Amino acid sequence: MQLFIGVKNFAKIEEAKICVDGYTLLVGQNNSGKTFLMELVQGVKKNLLSLVDKDIADILLEKQDDYRVYSFGPHNISDIVKYFNDKLENAKNDIVYDTFGKNIDIEKLYVDMVLEDDEEYLIEIGSGEEIRNDIDENGENSRFWLLERFFSKSHRDGVACVVSKKGLSPEDAVMGISLSAHTRERDIFLLQEALQFIISTRSLFLPASRTGLLHLYRDYFANRADDTMSFIIRDDKFVENKEENIGLTNPMYEFLRFLQTYSEDDEAKNRYAEELKFFEERIIEGHISVNKQGVISYNSKDKQLGVPMYLASSMINEVAPLALVISNARRYDELIIDEVEASLHPEKQLELVRFLNRLNNKKMKLIVSTHSDTFVSKVNNLYLLSKRLSSRNEQERKDILQKFDLDDTDLIKTDGVFVYEFLNQANGKSTVKEIIPGENGYQFDLFTGSALQLYEEVIKLGEIQ
Repeated sequence: MQLFIGVKNFAKIEEAKICVDGYTLLVGQNNSGKTFLMELVQGVKKNLLSLVDKDIADILLEKQDDYRVYSFGPHNISDIVKYFNDKLENAKNDIVYDTFGKNIDIEKLYVDMVLEDDEEYLIEIGSGEEIRNDIDENGENSRFWLLERFFSKSHRDGVACVVSKKGLSPEDAVMGISLSAHTRERDIFLLQEALQFIISTRSLFLPASRTGLLHLYRDYFANRADDTMSFIIRDDKFVENKEENIGLTNPMYEFLRFLQTYSEDDEAKNRYAEELKFFEERIIEGHISVNKQGVISYNSKDKQLGVPMYLASSMINEVAPLALVISNARRYDELIIDEVEASLHPEKQLELVRFLNRLNNKKMKLIVSTHSDTFVSKVNNLYLLSKRLSSRNEQERKDILQKFDLDDTDLIKTDGVFVYEFLNQANGKSTVKEIIPGENGYQFDLFTGSALQLYEEVIKLGEIQ
């Protein structure tokens, strides 16, 4: 499934609709609204499932009994989208305030969801005994292996929520499982968790100027602990007064919290072992480490002694959070990275594209903004290569990749790439258009114009005697 988020007349953006469930690249002029939109996407993803209430059950319900079955598929996707958009219409101003700590005009905030052919999900909720009874009655023994694993006689009163994708074998179909106490009132919370597996919303925003934030986050929290945040009364409720939170947006604050609470996890490191190895060898030429006190250090490959990040180069500081995210105990489905190429030499930008492709191939979704023609050109080249290798046999693919000194993991899933260009208008607003690839891939008017301008200057300089 592909999830899109759209806005109309938000901040300086007249209208935009971008995919937030694949590999999305944002390019454009400075002050065109890219960062604003990326932070709003983070805010929507954080709040979307909290909007779910008991009314969603009526839309998803397929079978009502002691053992309940809900479905999410082509037959009700339009109703699901309408349900969320009705909620967003009422909650859009609150989401903007929660995200930015202040009121910003927004005329419309909406989502769209596009399913693949025959894509459908089942959400099954019930106790172990209830589900077993249903299997006995209907002969659905294919799920028994799962139930045996998660239920025992000592937990017969527990309630399970099993999310599976239809059309797959039992071993491959299950996407996630949640457990709770045996109360019907828990169904809504289990449905929220179930939708998390279908509509992935666990994202982290990585702001620009990561170097400064890496240097200052510990001092920030030392001087302004969470419990000292001021609160105000808004709509008869106590809410955090983010306008007094030294100007930080909530996505930026969450990034600082991520740095403060980072915990290295062996399972995560094993899951991304090859990607971390590539990152250390080809990008930073060293290793990022975190001691028990949470101090982040950089060890170059030719020196054993680590140096604190404030002594490391700005390039190391800018990309270090990428290694921290994928080795962290808390797992994220998506990274939203502002100015991804900041402080990187063009050669390192080329390697960074390969690294991000490898993360995406490990099912890490990406939303990335850039001002670099080098970065987007490499993305485009790998897009074209991926497209042209799709019809080749295994040996041909291997031979061609060897010529480019590349690996299969460097390629892109071409049907999951979305590119958008932000353009400033004379009226002070900006427009956002999707760039549709042609025979030669993506055409970036912004970079093409700059290149032509430089070329024309060279011609004029040659005319000066």
